[in-house]
Amino acid sequence: MSKGRDQGAVRGEVTESAPQYGLLFRVIAFFTHLQLGYLLRDGRHSLSAVRIFVFLEGVSALAIIAAAAYLARLPLLFPPLAPSAFILFRTPLSRPASPRVVFLAHCLGMLVGLLMLHLFSLLFPEANLQGDDALNWPRIFALALAMGLTSLVMILFDCAHPPATATALVAAMGYFDGLLQIAALPVAVLLLLAQALVFNRLLGGLPFPLWSFDPKVARQYPDLAGLGDQQTPYWDKVTEEVFERRKR
Repeated sequence: MSKGRDQGAVRGEVTESAPQYGLLFRVIAFFTHLQLGYLLRDGRHSLSAVRIFVFLEGVSALAIIAAAAYLARLPLLFPPLAPSAFILFRTPLSRPASPRVVFLAHCLGMLVGLLMLHLFSLLFPEANLQGDDALNWPRIFALALAMGLTSLVMILFDCAHPPATATALVAAMGYFDGLLQIAALPVAVLLLLAQALVFNRLLGGLPFPLWSFDPKVARQYPDLAGLGDQQTPYWDKVTEEVFERRKR
């Protein structure tokens, strides 16, 4: 009998000294329950959690980039980063939000825009495309080709990210003044992606990709992958309904 009591006492001591009874474990468990990945399991608070999460991440991300630009005296603030931040934090598990797509799309958009700017500057030197903000026909054609070619290049490289077309327009309009700004754009994009990794993966508890898009993860979190409640996009459904009616 005493032997059974001794074993129970030992088991009680082991249980009380287990890691899950420690202060560090309880603190970690508390913050884990505040992660977006955990809150999404509760349908009552999932929508509110996503809204609050997107707001806080968007404010923090652009504030950090602005502070880094101010402290480092580097041109890290680019208008196309704002819609990219929205995609990264509203639909972080979608294909356009994967780090590979975001980085390649912005870099390709910048290169295409600069190429169109320099090409039309050589063809029409009198248009003064490098420094003149006024619209003229050479500038209009340069902007149009920059937009179209960027869209085509993103499709060819499987890196469709809509804000990158704005990067192409910014470059084609001559706002990248010198090599410093040209080199600053990839740095700013990488900084934004690093913040998305920290916010989404570490603080949010979401399986945010390290590089490439994962369709399996997207199916597990349809709302955060831009799929909504249905796996089939709206216009695909409309097309299917039209064909079904024609068959009848």
